[in-house]
Amino acid sequence: MSTASNASNASNTPNPSDAHAALDPQLTALSQRVARMTRLRRAERMDVERELSSHFTEAIASGRTPSEAIASFGDPKAAARELRAAAIAKRSPLDRALGQTLRVTGFAIAGAVLLYASFAAYLRFQAPVIKVDTLAALRDRLATPATPEDDAWPLYRQAFLALGLGVDDAKRQSKGAEAIGATPMPGAPEWTAAVEWAELPEHRAALDVLRAAAARPVFGYPVAGALGEVDAPLFGSDAVQHMNELIATRDDPTRFPLLGILLPHLASARHAARFLAVDAMRGAEVGDGDRFVADIEAMMRMSVHLSDGRVLIGDLVGMAIRGLAIERAMAALEWKPDLLDGAQLARLQRAFECVPPVFGYLDLGTDRLMWLDVEQRLYTDDGRGNGWFRLDRDTLLPLMATSHGIGVHDRHAESTLHAASLAAATLSGPAAALMVADRRTTHGFIEEWATRMEKASALPLREHAVADAMEHEFHAAIAAAPVNLLLPRLLMPSFGKAATNFAVDRARRDAASTVCAVLRFRADVGTWPRRPEDLVPTYLSSVPLDPWTDAPIHMATDTDGFRMWSTGEDGRDDGGVPDARDDAAWGGPQATTLPLRRDDRSPANWAYEIPRIDWVWYAPRENLDRWTKD
Repeated sequence: MSTASNASNASNTPNPSDAHAALDPQLTALSQRVARMTRLRRAERMDVERELSSHFTEAIASGRTPSEAIASFGDPKAAARELRAAAIAKRSPLDRALGQTLRVTGFAIAGAVLLYASFAAYLRFQAPVIKVDTLAALRDRLATPATPEDDAWPLYRQAFLALGLGVDDAKRQSKGAEAIGATPMPGAPEWTAAVEWAELPEHRAALDVLRAAAARPVFGYPVAGALGEVDAPLFGSDAVQHMNELIATRDDPTRFPLLGILLPHLASARHAARFLAVDAMRGAEVGDGDRFVADIEAMMRMSVHLSDGRVLIGDLVGMAIRGLAIERAMAALEWKPDLLDGAQLARLQRAFECVPPVFGYLDLGTDRLMWLDVEQRLYTDDGRGNGWFRLDRDTLLPLMATSHGIGVHDRHAESTLHAASLAAATLSGPAAALMVADRRTTHGFIEEWATRMEKASALPLREHAVADAMEHEFHAAIAAAPVNLLLPRLLMPSFGKAATNFAVDRARRDAASTVCAVLRFRADVGTWPRRPEDLVPTYLSSVPLDPWTDAPIHMATDTDGFRMWSTGEDGRDDGGVPDARDDAAWGGPQATTLPLRRDDRSPANWAYEIPRIDWVWYAPRENLDRWTKD
């Protein structure tokens, strides 16, 4: 039998402290060391010490020296294992089962921690793979001027600066600029101040330059390119520096070039369009048809320029400017139906028809590039189109800085975020990778919904409820998995509203073109047309259709005069009463002009209201009453 077994079978012994006092210090130290090596519970270790002390006491009593007793004891590690096994065998079955469970749990936790740490290290050292230069891809979508004379941007910049739209221009805060910003109709409280401001000699000259810019075939604004020092007075030196740094560092995997692109020209164009709108109505007021048509032409062409590259916000601002141009033109032609001669009406009609067909529908190609830019910087790449969501400080910091409004050179704020972003990314990286949808799933979700919304934008106005329902379905899908679909939730805009805006834009342009055709018919024949078929083929290529019913548009001439109308969303023909209201549906008076609703805080929020009652396309009454009532 081994020495350890003899020790475990020894009879009751005195307290270990008493035995230690009688033993040689070497034997005491060995007893304590073996007891510790058993890794037993404290009470069990004390029992082991007592047993070993008793064993060594008997050895000394038999005449052995301490050295001989130690030599005969054997390997301390082997003894510790035997003693541990013996002690565990004495425990109850329940106790042993609990101990085994705890050991398995401990191993499982240790394994999970090791696996988590290994996954975190893997994600940490998986550098983003930038396969697509998204800025170059966006530049490929932009129209390119064949000659400098085709490039409109230098003239736009000159006109914007002359109109006082520079970022630091004191004229932006003047009463005249505020009056222009209100885009008043003749007779409004701001009208006189707006006209006086628009007719200042320097502003008259600037409007000439603006019209010349709009007439050029290519917009030329460097949406995805560097800005020059000549742009600094308009946008500010910080914006110019930001854009140029962005271009220079587009291959930096920690930057998000397309998310960082600035589009300050949209705000400038919006303000310039208001100048043109005021000037157009002033031309109508004084009977200057050429001035009126030239301003509306410039607004329509400028709206097309803003869609260059198909950035969604550019499309929205362009449509809003078209809406403003059409609203002012229709108001002026109802106010003064004899303002324009046949040639001027033909020019105006061509202006309303100048929008290329492809610009009449939602195109999310640029937004897809933006999503791809984020995807290739926030996901690992397995080479087969998939990868893990990768959250680390190098990519998190720029996003946090952007969301907190931190400037490009704000080093103090950047360092404040540095430690927090490092800790958050390191600790949460594996968890985020497991909770956020993988690359292929996220890409597929975005592509599916982008395609569906593009198709929805091609639906006629009467089917706008389809786009609305699709919008609700999209948000329901996001709400059902807000973490899993984190990136679509953060990056995808409100497509349903955009799709409807395209349908309304097409309908408004059709209505405006038809009004010009009606007035051309009257100028040539001397009477109003009796039916829409009378306009074909001399004035229109096809019969104008009601966008709500797909039937020919309504026309009537009676004691109330001529009018032309659509049945509106309710599908019920109310006779095209020009001053009807839809109070119950909209909570307030609404003219049947399909008016433009503007939220001046953001051009992206411009949208259209759709009255449910008859939408009156044209009802000449030689006043502006239905266009100016609140």
